[in-house]
Amino acid sequence: MNNTYILLLGARAPIALDLARSFHSKGFRVILADSLRFPIGRWSNTIVNYERLPSAKHDTLEYKEAISQLVLKYSIKHIVPTCEETFYISRYKKNWGCKVWAPAFELMDLLHNKETFFLEFKNQLSIPETISLKDFSDWSQSEQYVFKPAYSRFATRLFMNQAVTKESFSKTENWIVQKKVEGTEMCIYSIWDAGKLKGYVSYVPLYKAGKGSGVYFKSVENCEVKRQVQEFGESHKYTGQLSFDVIISEDTVWFIECNPRGTSGVHLLNNNLVECFFEEDEKETIVIRDSMLTSLMLLTHPFKFFKKDVRMSKDVLFSLKDPLPALAQILSFLEFVFIKLSKGVSLIEATTYDIEWNGDDD
Repeated sequence: MNNTYILLLGARAPIALDLARSFHSKGFRVILADSLRFPIGRWSNTIVNYERLPSAKHDTLEYKEAISQLVLKYSIKHIVPTCEETFYISRYKKNWGCKVWAPAFELMDLLHNKETFFLEFKNQLSIPETISLKDFSDWSQSEQYVFKPAYSRFATRLFMNQAVTKESFSKTENWIVQKKVEGTEMCIYSIWDAGKLKGYVSYVPLYKAGKGSGVYFKSVENCEVKRQVQEFGESHKYTGQLSFDVIISEDTVWFIECNPRGTSGVHLLNNNLVECFFEEDEKETIVIRDSMLTSLMLLTHPFKFFKKDVRMSKDVLFSLKDPLPALAQILSFLEFVFIKLSKGVSLIEATTYDIEWNGDDD
């Protein structure tokens, strides 16, 4: 039996569930943690314990102390954050004497902020011109641009393919304007250790819940995208999970934005996940099998669900060996509904309300 303890964070996310199952399959002992009462991962039989944490965003110092206590309690050897709690873990990672799978905080913030992503890395990646909204003046051509907050996720609060004016925004300080690029959308998910690429997959979110959050994932390949990602990660000696949204426009690759954390690409590396973290060689998606969040696919695309390729894809949540997370997911959904109603945010914003990083210095 492998007695190595891993602290896996972000139990609310299906990606954490996939990671927990993968680590468990190789004998690692997984402590799963989050600030929610009923995240889907807490019901998994692949974890040793579920530990509830303070809010990373609203109670940051208490969150840091709680992580410290867990590291001591379980003699944690690895901390693996999955969602935007990664920013808070990265900021304080020198406090814990274990391996923390997150890059330097300063690098993370530059990557996550859509304006600094362009300004700092435009010479390393092909990024569409991006400026602060307060510096934008070409309102007559606004349909040729994409407007979004500098810190955002899931394509929430997005203006695209529509005419807007300065009066469309209640404030302009935290918004950016990016030149619109037409083409084929692609997402990248990769795992790194000190600049060494350990796992890589590129995929298309074929069906989405709303504008941005994918519910069905199809693996694709593009050699030029991988070349640029590999050079980028190596040059920054990146450690942790690194994700990009990309648009292929004719023969040009455009990196639209970066997520320096886990994304749904985890599900396509499912069979190789533990090796990506703990073996020397790089792993890619070898056996291509589409993946989906079945309940959300049924809810958002009920007629597409009966297509043959959709029916043959892998359900991210359900496992015969570990059935409770899928069966109890309604509890997690109801908790997000409660957050939505009590905090006055959208349902998708409720999923990250207490962990998201928006550049504010807590």
